[in-house]
Amino acid sequence: MDVGETIETTLATLRNTTGTDNSSVEFLFIKLPPIYYWNAVVVYTAIGCLETFVSLIALLHMPRPFSNFQYLLLNLAFADFIDVTLFLIAFSISHWMHVNFDELSIDEKRRSFCVITTMTTTAIAMIQSVSLGTFALVINQFIAITYPLRYNSIVTKGRLLIALALKWVLIAILVIPALLLGGIYCETSVYTPALSALNGLLLVVPSLIVSAVMFIIYAVIYRKVRTTLKNPVAASQNVTFQQEAKLVVTTGILMGTVLVLWFPSMIGSIYNVYRLITAPLKIENDTTATLIGFFIQVIFFTNFIVDPLVYGIRLEVVRQGYGRLLRKVKRKLSWCSNPVGSNAMYTNSPFDARSDSVCSEGTLVSRT
Repeated sequence: MDVGETIETTLATLRNTTGTDNSSVEFLFIKLPPIYYWNAVVVYTAIGCLETFVSLIALLHMPRPFSNFQYLLLNLAFADFIDVTLFLIAFSISHWMHVNFDELSIDEKRRSFCVITTMTTTAIAMIQSVSLGTFALVINQFIAITYPLRYNSIVTKGRLLIALALKWVLIAILVIPALLLGGIYCETSVYTPALSALNGLLLVVPSLIVSAVMFIIYAVIYRKVRTTLKNPVAASQNVTFQQEAKLVVTTGILMGTVLVLWFPSMIGSIYNVYRLITAPLKIENDTTATLIGFFIQVIFFTNFIVDPLVYGIRLEVVRQGYGRLLRKVKRKLSWCSNPVGSNAMYTNSPFDARSDSVCSEGTLVSRT
């Protein structure tokens, strides 16, 4: 049976089951949220994309050499940026398609849905890079707190970079089924219930496993820190322990945002899988369900916005990175130029502590 016959057979099933005499793309689009939904999610994910990009650049400006924790923060920030960017592309195309749906040909609709489906399934698989990035921070702090004297010999730079490389190899392996699911839709132009259910399982199953293990390990770390803090003299004399304890709290906040903000989405995905199995061809135009789905999406994507705020506020080294980035931007924009508009500029500006600065405090140097 060729692709055309497969589509016609599927459409006949849909017509007999639902009474809907539309193309497969039009049938699928009936169940998509209204335009205000797409306006909101595009704006919200765009904010998250911009914030994670700025955060990633700021982290690259942190003082060198990087510590292991800094490398892991970079890994998490990169995962946040890549994932929210994929979702932004998918949502932007969905928004464009919603606005221009009546003017598009059936082939254009199918191609658009092909891109949307591939981007969405890939982004859902890539979500595991965020959970694994947070998991790596928890493991790092577990070793630092449990084996403080052996930490430097256990977590070497080489081993850390190898572990991060293996993590991205694992993510690539998880992305392969997502690309295959997207390829199935691109070949058949039919988004089957089974494909949608598998798409949901790509999010739920790995996330639940990683979250459970991560929570157990962090509970052990937290108990260890609390036990040490009960002896204030020993804790105050150990500067390294105080620093690691602060990183434990920061890691706990990052882990908490994942567990709390992802939980509604995972529950929603479990419900969708159940609904697709029990009533795969049922069309629901329920405004309440749409609004609930919208708020679940907002809560989920809040994680990408909260993460940079957490380590930006909590960690001095990250604030230094933001400061260096800001000074660099100010130099590029010539914010240290003479405010009266003359062809002069300050050298050795207080915004830049480097001796080779293009600006000098209190001294004007002609541009001409």
